[in-house]
Amino acid sequence: MLAELRTLRKEHAEASKDTKESLTRVETALSEVTERTTQLESRLTEYEERLAAAEEKSQRSERALRYLLYRDASISAKCEDLESRARRNNLRIYGVKEDEENNSNMIDFISDLIRTSLTLPGDLNLNIVRAHRSLTMKPKNPESPPRSIIVRFLDYRTKERVIQEAWKHRGGTTYKEQKIFFDQDYTVDTQRKRKQVRDVIKRLKEKNIKAQSPFPAKLKLHLESGVKTFTSLADAAETLEGLETHLNQNEHLKLRREWVKL
Repeated sequence: MLAELRTLRKEHAEASKDTKESLTRVETALSEVTERTTQLESRLTEYEERLAAAEEKSQRSERALRYLLYRDASISAKCEDLESRARRNNLRIYGVKEDEENNSNMIDFISDLIRTSLTLPGDLNLNIVRAHRSLTMKPKNPESPPRSIIVRFLDYRTKERVIQEAWKHRGGTTYKEQKIFFDQDYTVDTQRKRKQVRDVIKRLKEKNIKAQSPFPAKLKLHLESGVKTFTSLADAAETLEGLETHLNQNEHLKLRREWVKL
C-alpha cells in the first residue's frame, strides 16, 4: 500500500512538473505572440502615418499640378494674344507660284500684285513695310503648293481695306492667270483651331446645317431654334453631339481644359 502511494506521488510530481513546463512554454509562446502583436500594431501605425503623409503629399502635388496647368494655360493665352496683336497689321497671300517675284523687290512685286488683282483706289497708299515668303522649306516638288507670302502694312486700316476687298471674291481672285487667296496672318495655334472648326463645319454642311467660323476660331451655328455662337469647339461639344457631329480633339488639350476648370 505504501509502495503504491509512493508510486502515485511520484507520478503526480512528474505530471505536475510536465504541467508546469507546459504552462511555461505556453506563457513563453503567449509572450512572443504579444510581443509580435505589439510590433505589428506599431508597424501598422507607422504604415498608417506614412500613408496619411503620402496622401497629403499627393494632394499637395495635385494642387500644384492644377496650379501649374492653370498658369500654363494662362501664360499660353497671353502669349497667343501678344502674338496675334503683333500680326495685326499682317496678311497672307496664298497661291502665288514660287519664284514668281523673280528676285525683284518683294515690296514692289506685292504692291503690283495687290493693285492688279484687287479693285482699290489709285491714290491709296499701301505703305507696305515688308513682304516675304513664309519661313518654311521651299518645296522641291514643283507640283507642291507654293509657300504663302506674308505682307506687313504700316497701317492696320489699310490692311483691313485690302483684305475686305479680297474677301469680296469668295472663290479667290486672279493674278497672271493664277488663283490666289488673301487671308489674315493667323498664329500657328489659331490656324490649328480654325482647321478643326473647318472640319466640323464640313461635316455639318453634309447634314445641311449652316455654320460659320468667326474670328479667331469660333463656331456659329444657324439652327431652327436660332443662331448660336460658341467661343470654342469644347463649348460646342454638347450641341454638336446632339447634332450627331462628334469631335476629334487632342487629349492633352481636353485634359488641360478639365484641370483649368477645377
